[in-house]
Amino acid sequence: MEEDKIDPNEVPEVVPEKVKSTFDYKAFVGIAILVISFHVSINYFISGDDADTAVSIFSMFVPLALAIIGFSVVRKYKGTQVFGRAYLALSLGYLSIFFAEVTYAVYDIVYDIEPYPSIADVFFFLLYPLLLTYLFINIKFFSPTLGIKSKLWIILMPLVVLLGYSILSTTEGEISVFEFDFYYGIVFVYAATLTLAVAMVGASIFRQGAIGKAWLILVIGILLNNIGDLWYYNLELFGQYDLVHPVNMFWYSGYLVVIYALIKHKRTL
Repeated sequence: MEEDKIDPNEVPEVVPEKVKSTFDYKAFVGIAILVISFHVSINYFISGDDADTAVSIFSMFVPLALAIIGFSVVRKYKGTQVFGRAYLALSLGYLSIFFAEVTYAVYDIVYDIEPYPSIADVFFFLLYPLLLTYLFINIKFFSPTLGIKSKLWIILMPLVVLLGYSILSTTEGEISVFEFDFYYGIVFVYAATLTLAVAMVGASIFRQGAIGKAWLILVIGILLNNIGDLWYYNLELFGQYDLVHPVNMFWYSGYLVVIYALIKHKRTL
């Protein structure tokens, strides 16, 4: 399908006002049940090193599955200037999360070295520029000129979240704004919320289109990941994170929701 080579003068005999695309709420319920069941299992039925190993394997498998499905979408749109390139960036972003989880596990489980901060963070951070590339490629094609409200949202929303995160982090305990961990986390928090802000603008642009529902689902997935990111970097400030912490549920849920968004997009167009 070459969506960027459509002749605007070519109008089919029947043009539907909307492409039917609805939520399958059973998918969200299934994701919630899977994530909660896994979390309960590793906290109450598996213990010690076995629980850490189970978490590491699951944390690798989910983003890898997401990347593989993403590459299948890339293959479908191979040769196109928009979807092909956009989904390649998205797939590479989640593949980088897989490499990040592998690196994190090597540090933490194999060598028993503190994995934060570490090289794993480079792979974790790569998700944001690659996901932003995916978002901007789509937005630029379907809406070359953003309105003033959209631009202000992209600028102000991350700054507001960043301010709230900073206030919460520095008043919650004995954390100084001059500490390295504080600024290290700020970089990731800003990148995460900037990505969410751009995704929300995209969802508003496509809300009435054929891929509107798929984009809304994608935003939900990114939102869940961002909640996990904000919580995680706050936990790391106080040394409170471990592999069986409930913050993982937000990441797992986010990845699985993005998988659902990819499948829905692939079936819609």
